[in-house]
Amino acid sequence: MGGWSSSWVVLEWAAGALLVALLLPWVLPRSRRHRGGVVRIVLALAVGFALAAAGAETTSMDAPGRLLHLGAILTLVCGLVGLLGLVLFDLVLPPLQVDVPSLVRDVVQIAVAALVVLVCLRLAGLDVLPLLTTSAVLTAVIGLALQSTIANLFGGLSLQLDRTLGQGDWIQTGANSGRIVEIGWRSTRVVTKDGDTLFLPNSQLVSGEVLNLSRPTGAHRTQIRMSIHHRHPPGTVRQLLVDAIREAPGVLAYPPPDCVIVDFAEASVVYGVRYWITEFERDTAIASEVRSRLWYAARRAGLQGPPPPTVIAKPPDATADAIMQPVPDGHEERLAVLGQVELLAALDDGARASLADAMRRLDFTAGEPIVRQGAQGDSLYVVHHGEVGVRVGVDGSVAEVATLRRGEIFGEMSLLTGEPRNATCVARTEVSCYVIERAAFETLLAARPEIAEHFSATLAARQSALDAERAGVSAATRRRQEADQRSRLLGRIRDIFGLGAA
Repeated sequence: MGGWSSSWVVLEWAAGALLVALLLPWVLPRSRRHRGGVVRIVLALAVGFALAAAGAETTSMDAPGRLLHLGAILTLVCGLVGLLGLVLFDLVLPPLQVDVPSLVRDVVQIAVAALVVLVCLRLAGLDVLPLLTTSAVLTAVIGLALQSTIANLFGGLSLQLDRTLGQGDWIQTGANSGRIVEIGWRSTRVVTKDGDTLFLPNSQLVSGEVLNLSRPTGAHRTQIRMSIHHRHPPGTVRQLLVDAIREAPGVLAYPPPDCVIVDFAEASVVYGVRYWITEFERDTAIASEVRSRLWYAARRAGLQGPPPPTVIAKPPDATADAIMQPVPDGHEERLAVLGQVELLAALDDGARASLADAMRRLDFTAGEPIVRQGAQGDSLYVVHHGEVGVRVGVDGSVAEVATLRRGEIFGEMSLLTGEPRNATCVARTEVSCYVIERAAFETLLAARPEIAEHFSATLAARQSALDAERAGVSAATRRRQEADQRSRLLGRIRDIFGLGAA
């Protein structure tokens, strides 16, 4: 075989190729450094065969030496093909944004290696093609034994060629679903949302029914059914349910969520709340958050569910009642919360009791917005239970500037001055708030107009303190700004509530 006749030449080539294979992982991307193990083993075998052949030549063992020499050449060419494949598929093509699937690269490398081996054998005087073509019985036996393997192999190739499925796609077949990690020779490796590895035979994916959730856009629509008493107008209910989930974590803003009527049941209407997701591994968590927000929104709006089935009465369970109502909501509790509000410190017991009777309680789940910056509002909120985050948006960025807890209020500027909300307030935990509407303050100020001065003074002090903290002004400037702010707010309160001049 020309220049390959000496085993020492083969040894030099094998040793050089093995050295390159050992150093190559240091220049490959970190995610690809695990590849090339088989190549290094084959080249190491080539070095071993070449050493043995060289030793046989020195001892005049011609027949064993020729066999070892041939084995060294064959393993060397196979190793070189694998080494060139590593350089091409893992070093050259990735920077060009060309990612060849592992199954395709394996088939190409094996086909090239087989062709080179046949050429080497023919040059060595061994023509195996007639043997392969004439051994019909052997071919039939091998074909029958590898029938399933061959079906999976061609199944994997067809998946790669028609690109119906690809690495990273989220698929569902039967009761199984997960993200495709790799399409191999025999099976496709899928990682489920529970973190388990699932191996699906390629032939099953080709011949069976597979739902590709990642195609064509990567967004998937899901639906949650909810039954509401038929006395509530469907138009109002549908809008309320859609608004409740618009900003739920994991729910896409576009395509937007919607709500349809899917059925009529006894004394109720069944609604389907539909929304789109891309985080398929979090579908259960997203659905849980959506259901939670729907429940809170329906409770705040007073939506009634379907009438319960008739059951046999049993004694009340005090433990269950405590679980269902963890936050007390009696008249004394409302008075206690109002007593902590600085803005209402000037009220006497009668006025405070009147406001307590006029308050209504609203519950919010964690992450749910309560009021939005820029929106008009005519109500004041008193935090009863939980924590509320105050977020202010400026020039496209949002910052959380405060955390409100029990007895603290928000929305007072919009209520008393008619100005838009100056911040977005979001429930940081499970939150219970008392809401005081403008009508309750109208009644209060009509009976006690002098309280307007206390309101304006308190609001002006809070606003000037906030402005001073932001701008770092002096104490004298702060007092002057507070006086101007107090006069302006008092005028606005009198105009809004029709109190007239003092």
